[in-house]
Amino acid sequence: MEPDSPDPIQIAELVIAWSGGIIAAFALLVTALTVVFVFAGFVGVRELRTIRRTGARARLELDRQRVVAEEIVAQADRAIDQAETLSAQADTLVGRVETAVGRAERQSEQVHLLIEDMRSRLSDFDHRLTTQVEVSYLFNQGEAAYWEGYYEKAVECLRRAVELDPRNPRVRYRLGRSLTNLGEDAAAEEELTTAMSHRLPTDAADRALALLHRYARPDRALAYARNSTKHGPHDAQNWNCLGLLLRDNGDFTAARDAHQQANRLDQELVSTPFFLALLAAHGQALPHARDRSAEAISRLDSSERRAKIKPMWASLIRWTDEVLRGNYAEADLHAAVLYQTCQSSRRAREICDHMDFLLRSLAREEHRDRYLGAIERTWLTGRPG
Repeated sequence: MEPDSPDPIQIAELVIAWSGGIIAAFALLVTALTVVFVFAGFVGVRELRTIRRTGARARLELDRQRVVAEEIVAQADRAIDQAETLSAQADTLVGRVETAVGRAERQSEQVHLLIEDMRSRLSDFDHRLTTQVEVSYLFNQGEAAYWEGYYEKAVECLRRAVELDPRNPRVRYRLGRSLTNLGEDAAAEEELTTAMSHRLPTDAADRALALLHRYARPDRALAYARNSTKHGPHDAQNWNCLGLLLRDNGDFTAARDAHQQANRLDQELVSTPFFLALLAAHGQALPHARDRSAEAISRLDSSERRAKIKPMWASLIRWTDEVLRGNYAEADLHAAVLYQTCQSSRRAREICDHMDFLLRSLAREEHRDRYLGAIERTWLTGRPG
């Protein structure tokens, strides 16, 4: 017997039943999946919001970090700039330090050189000071000998001083005057000319040269005397020198004017009223001559206290005053002192010229040998008196 064939309806119903079950299961699955997806979507949305908020916060933090980073970078740039500036300044300072070190080294060398130079100068100064002390001593010795009339001793001291200090005009001037009084005219002129080249005042040199050439070259002497008053118009000694040489030349009026100018310039100089007294006696104005002589005596007392006049000239002035007053016995005493204090032929001639001028002016030539004889025989003729 053949088996029964399947019933199509049953099969269809079975299929439908399974299909429904499958569909129901599928629907249930879809529903479950939908619920799951809905729940997952809900959770995802929340997470997404959280993620967004976190991202926003992260972005804000990132922005802040970026600002901070930019500030740090800016600070770093500034620090770099400052570092570069400091580096440049450091380079400059290093350069300055190097320059300063170089200068310090140079200054140290200069200081060393200065110290050596100072030592040399101190040594030189000590030598010059010692020399000047010795020169001063020799000059003072020579000056004292000159004022006492010991011209040879004066020349000896002054020549030693010139050897030590050849550029000293004062020493050479006094040496020239001492040589003049010894009659060594050529040597005297050389010393006076050299003294003038070493800044001896021109008028002093001119006056000394005028007196040097007084007897040998009177015209030249007068020219020097005139120059001395041009170069030193305010020095009374220059005018007295000019007056003396004008008197030698016979121009008594001009001589008187020169001495009067000297008297206006210096009210204490002893020689001025003495010269004026001689000229007044020559003009036969004896009262005026005696007044002038008295004035000279008055000044003489003050000058002797201050050691401003040589003993020889003091004796001559006193002799003149006694002769003007006719006191010949007193005049003899002063003539004796003149003889004792005269130390050279040059001084003897100067003394005798003044004495002879006065005696001739007073017409007292008979007294000439009485007063001049001993000096002339000793110094001007070579015969002992």
